[in-house]
Amino acid sequence: MKPLYPLALACAAVCAGTGSANATVGSVSKESSQTTTSNGQLQPPISYATLWADEKGATHVGHCRIEGLEFKSYAPPAAPQWIGVSPDDIESIAYAVLPPGYVGSWHHAPGPQWVITLQGKWSVETTDGTVLVQGPGEMQFNADTRSRPRPDDERVGHLTRTVGDEPNVQLIIKLKPGAADKRTNGSCSY
Repeated sequence: MKPLYPLALACAAVCAGTGSANATVGSVSKESSQTTTSNGQLQPPISYATLWADEKGATHVGHCRIEGLEFKSYAPPAAPQWIGVSPDDIESIAYAVLPPGYVGSWHHAPGPQWVITLQGKWSVETTDGTVLVQGPGEMQFNADTRSRPRPDDERVGHLTRTVGDEPNVQLIIKLKPGAADKRTNGSCSY
């Protein structure tokens, strides 16, 4: 079983809409040598995947990390922790449960959104043929709204499926329209 601390850290980075952290939260490629140090501490890696559409409308998977958190108390006098508040406006927070055997049709995200897997496993297939499987504690940012059919491929966005014989429970954090326009292009969108 994967430890859930990355989920808690990531949720602190992207789920919070208020707070006093003023760090510049950003995204880098998972292979990047960029790291964040705050108050003498090295930020632990917070990995996530992205679904994104290229200029032709084909979809792909990117592997990224969140950087730029601060090591400080979020709620003094509580002990320091890694914290960073996403600058985006949240439109909604929803739970989704994909039943065993679920196969969705090809579609794109209704807008920029985080999907955090709470229980079970699921897979996402992109139009480039990549299949990403995620389980508890893993998250992805969906930025494939601009996907579209191409002359040689009518598929749009991604195809989702449950993996295994238990339901897949997700927490979906949808951003307001336009909230992340400047960050929803490329392989490390967020």
